[in-house]
Amino acid sequence: MTISSLPLLVRFLIRHAAIGFGVAVLFVGLLLAFNIGGIATLIFASSSAALALAVLTFSVGLTFSSVQMGFAVMFLRDDS
Repeated sequence: MTISSLPLLVRFLIRHAAIGFGVAVLFVGLLLAFNIGGIATLIFASSSAALALAVLTFSVGLTFSSVQMGFAVMFLRDDS
């Protein structure tokens, strides 16, 4: 099964979820680069820095993906 064989609405949601997750990865990168609230210092000083970074990225990614899909659905054009 390929992406192109999926229904149009499912492809629409997957595409927008990926966009949201990409924005989340960028956001986490900027959060760490600017060390907002000392979060980069806390994460990289931890013995489980990879796990902390993965959990942060996943949770922010889940949130941003959901928001992006919601925006995309709400801004769909009504053909009626």
